[in-house]
This record gives sequence, C-alpha cells and structure tokens, in this order.
Amino acid sequence: MLYCVPTHAASEVPALAAAGASELYCGIQEQWWRERYGDHDSISRRQGRANLSTREELAQLVAVARAYGLPVFLALNGHYDEKQLDYLMDLSAAFVQMGGTGVIVRDLGLLWRLRETHTSLVRVLSLLSACANGQSARAFAQLGVSRIVFPRFMDARMAKEVLRAVPGMEAESMVFFDKCPLVDGYCEHYHGVGYAPRTGADAQIPGKPLYTFCTTYTTHACLGTNRGYANPYPCGACEASAFGRAGVSFGKLGGRGRPLEERVRVLRFLCLAESLESSKQRAELYERTFGRSCSCYYGPATQRFWAIEEPAVIRDERRIYVGSQTSPKNLAEALEGASPVDGAITLLLPPSSHDWLRDGGVDKVLSWAGHCRALGVGRDVHICVNDVGTLAALSPRSEVAQGNLNLTAGSLLVGGGVPVEARQFVDKSLNPPRAVWDADGNPRVLTYRKPTTELLDHWTWGLQLENRPSLREALSFVAGGLSIEAEFPQRG
Repeated sequence: MLYCVPTHAASEVPALAAAGASELYCGIQEQWWRERYGDHDSISRRQGRANLSTREELAQLVAVARAYGLPVFLALNGHYDEKQLDYLMDLSAAFVQMGGTGVIVRDLGLLWRLRETHTSLVRVLSLLSACANGQSARAFAQLGVSRIVFPRFMDARMAKEVLRAVPGMEAESMVFFDKCPLVDGYCEHYHGVGYAPRTGADAQIPGKPLYTFCTTYTTHACLGTNRGYANPYPCGACEASAFGRAGVSFGKLGGRGRPLEERVRVLRFLCLAESLESSKQRAELYERTFGRSCSCYYGPATQRFWAIEEPAVIRDERRIYVGSQTSPKNLAEALEGASPVDGAITLLLPPSSHDWLRDGGVDKVLSWAGHCRALGVGRDVHICVNDVGTLAALSPRSEVAQGNLNLTAGSLLVGGGVPVEARQFVDKSLNPPRAVWDADGNPRVLTYRKPTTELLDHWTWGLQLENRPSLREALSFVAGGLSIEAEFPQRG
C-alpha cells in the first residue's frame, strides 16, 4: 500500500520519505485568510500549526518533496462562498506553478471552478464528501475527480462496490490517526484544536495569549459522546490487504499538526506491519510500538453510516417535513398510516448508501412521493436530497422532469455555513480565559477574540445558495440541467 502522509514543513520531508511516505499532503493558512476568517478550521478543517503560513513555505515544501520523488497535495476541503473561491482559484494556479500535484476538495463550487479552468491539478475527493455510492462516484468523476478518499464508515466490501461503478478511479482509505464516532462530512460543529488544560499549580504558570473565538473547546460534538474512540493511535493495518484487493491503493494517515516523530513512528510501523502474515502478529507489533493494546480503526466502535445529527436548520412553516436524516426506513415508517395533510410536503432523504440505491431506492422514493400526493398535497411535493448520487439518480426520472416533483438540496449536500455553536462564539461572557498547554507543550492562555466581520458575514449569508453561483452550476450539471434550490434557508 502507498501511504499519503501529512506534513507542515519542508524540513520534515527527508524523515517522512525515509520512513516510507509515498505522497505528502498539507494545508495552508495565509495572512489574507487569517485576517478575514481567523485562525481556525474554515479553510481546511484544521487550525493553526497544522498549516503552512505562506506561499513561499509551500513552494519550498514542493521543491524539497520533488527532490525526493514525492507528490504534494493541498487540502482545500471546506465549504466556500464565491469570494473565497476567487482566492482559492488564485492559490491553486500558484500551486500549479510551484509543481504541486493535486488538491483535496469537498466543495462542489470549487470542483466546478477547477473543472471549468481545465487545471492540471489532480482532484482528490475529500472524505468529508462522504462518497458512499457508485452513482456519487460517477457524478464526481464527471466533475473532474480522479481519486476518492473513502469516509471512515466504508469497509473493503463497500469500497469495492463503489469503485466497480467507475473503472480507473483511484481510492484512499484511512489507516491511522483521527478516528471519530461521527461522520465528518455530516458534522456541522466547530473543529478547532483542543488543547490540554493546565490544572493545579500548573494553572498559575503565566503564558502567552492564544486568541480564539472559542476558549472552552466544549463545542466538539464528538467530545460529548463516549470517548472510547479517542485512543490517539487508531490503526487500520489489518484491513490494508482487504482494501488493496478491493482496489484501494492508498492508505491515508490523518494527524496534520501532530509531532513529526509520531508520524515517522506510525509510518515505520505500517510498513513493517505489511510484511507480517497474521493479525495477531500485527497486534503484537502494535503493542510493542505504542505501549498499549490494539485499537482497530474498523472494529466494532467504528463510526457507522447512520451516525448523523439532525441538522439545525430553519424550516418553512408552510411546509410539512416527513422523514429523517438518519434512515430511509424511518421515513417510510413516518408515512405509514399518515393522515391527509393541507399544503406542501417535503421528504427529507439522508445520504444514500450504495446498497440502498442499487436495491431500488429511487423507486421507493418515487413511491413515497406518490403516497404523499394521495394524501392531498397535490403537485407540490419536494424531495430533499443530501448526496450527489441520489440527485443524479432522481433527476432524469419522468416524475421530476415533468414537474410533478421538485428536487431540492439539503444542508448536508450544500453546506450550512454557520456552526451550531455560533451564538457562543459571539458572546465574550461565554468565553472566559483558560490556561492550557498548546500542541508544542508551551503554557498558553486561551483568550477570547470576537470573530471577524468577514467570518460573521460568511456564516450568516455567504453560504446562501443565491450567493454561490459556482455551486448552483455544479448542482445543475449533476442534475442534468435542472435548476436546484436549497431546501433550507441560511441560519442566522
């Protein structure tokens, strides 16, 4: 297996190359971005030290990596408004001139812009897109994607089914670090870096301010769940061969911002584990390497496809919503025995699994829609979709083409923009100073700084669909020319 490894400095390249890295990926957070949107996770889902700071640093990293024969990919895996897309397209063009290989992308608008410019950059679909069915893989391929990073709930069997739909598509699966009980692409929470608090006498040690709009770090949804997942060394070494047989050639390490020595140790472990014949031998190697019992990436505690939160959205009071963001079965049960209703109705579809679409999911949706019309809601029936595969599968059906059904895009497909904790971020009284150790072990004091005007604007109006023409074009392209509207207005 080829290993895709995170880095945040050119000086790390020799050690990562020697340890077995096949590719490198990184993030960048320039002053232009920090001044407008703050030093947090909005550009690439990682904060601060996980990113390079300047284009000069990025160019140096690419140059050193090329000397070692290593491609470099740039993570641009957030949801963006049009102003941000203008900046990212300029950054992408500069990255091409540096000799960069590709970009890791989630936003449909950015994929559309890159496609329209005929860029030479390889487009890798971020796991945040949660591509879980062959129809989605085909749609993303038409948008220029040539590699998919599978979400963590995808096992080897599921990966094989999706790849079979798009011959020649490359794929990555996670093999180490950054395991979460939730599905990243469905999470609408803030993902700042959580630093360890200082306690006892250590809490009195003075430290430099560390400015943030969230000093509590209580906003991570995953931190409110069973923290058994939080083992710092989750490992997928035993599944590597199964993924390889399924057509997945690349193993991805998370951990952007982790100390270099940790990433080197993990790489060496993975390379050695590949030479072992049994899972027992690999588990013994794990225990010798990390000093703890094995924590399996794809074991019983692995996140599942239905680990989805109900999105915090504004619903149209004139419309009745039926269904769930967690299960098509729940939607079907909600319709059983339903009484006639007065007015319009929307069926909320969760993202579709490959098996569900393959086994007639679209026909089921159309049958449910027909049932809604029979309940007395007339022609005004909306189907709210949350993945591009379901959108592509439903759009050519005659019921949609003839206008009897309306397709709309849900918040999990187009992005909501406003973290569900936004009210806490704009209230200083909810963000008292907090003594912490930073990622380098230095004493710091988390100190509140109000979000910038640009960031507040981005949250409250920047991701409304009417302000995102590139996204609208991408949605229409996937839907065969139909005009697709967002089901939910922007949260304020």
